Amino acid sequence: MPLSWDVTSRSASAGPIVIDGGTSWGGWSLGGNSRDVGIWAGGSTTRDFDLYTTVFYFDNNAITGSPVQVKTASAPSGFNQGTFSQGAFTNGNLILGIGLKMKDNNASAIGQTFLNFGIGTNNYQAASSLGGTDGRTDNTQWAHTGDFGMWMNAPSGGTGPSNLYAMTTNGTEYAGTGQYSNLPGGSGSGVSYDYAARIFRQGDAGGSIQFLFDLTAMEDLYGPGSPSLGGGWNPTSSARIGAIDPGTDSTLNLSMYNSNSGYRNGSTVVVGPITVPEPSTAVLGVIAIGTLAFAARLRMRTVTSSIDPVSL
Repeated sequence: MPLSWDVTSRSASAGPIVIDGGTSWGGWSLGGNSRDVGIWAGGSTTRDFDLYTTVFYFDNNAITGSPVQVKTASAPSGFNQGTFSQGAFTNGNLILGIGLKMKDNNASAIGQTFLNFGIGTNNYQAASSLGGTDGRTDNTQWAHTGDFGMWMNAPSGGTGPSNLYAMTTNGTEYAGTGQYSNLPGGSGSGVSYDYAARIFRQGDAGGSIQFLFDLTAMEDLYGPGSPSLGGGWNPTSSARIGAIDPGTDSTLNLSMYNSNSGYRNGSTVVVGPITVPEPSTAVLGVIAIGTLAFAARLRMRTVTSSIDPVSL
């Protein structure tokens, strides 16, 4: 049975969201552990980290506690906007945070994380038992056209949000061929890894990491029908992410792979489905790994991106 966690109801202006790489977790909700039944989906059965989430409307949120921002030198610092992340982390934007707190020295905060976002479908699924083989985690099998994913690379030198892909066909379990196109940030401009996502980290072994995704800007930048941002970043409509639509019973469902550097001791967990309710909903309420709900104020706009068939 999926585990759930409660979050104190809050709007964008109610209470601080601590963004410090995970030294403390004010405004975040502890949702369970990577080894819990209903969360664990595949890979290592010993990789041990606690899962945190937060959903909030951005409101000049400060970065405190001097965390390491994991990024390339050319990517925007803090919540500044880059050439290819214009509009990201603007006041009023809806932000989804995923946090990991490593529990022992076998789990490093320096490593690799891949997040697959399923839109409008409950395609990803945790295994029915720890060590079970019935988890659904692979995008080429279980994703649908318009689903997307991000590589959040966090080596000690720092690369940061490193790739975004959009599914151009259904997965093989849905009579498709499981094809996707990679959308490198800043293609044609000389600026790489410039996305509407950020990584902040504290420590390494036994450390912690916070991933922040600006859902509003991702719709604006990568969604259907968006204008070109220039610099060669202008994909066909089939290579854009699908619409995360408030008020249409839209959902998100996440499959997340996390490992130490060199893809050692990696495991996959499933988070969701995440319901996107009516935009008129004023507060953010219960968050659950089976029924993760939050208020959405996504603006119906779209995006551009450059296509490069680089494999994740």
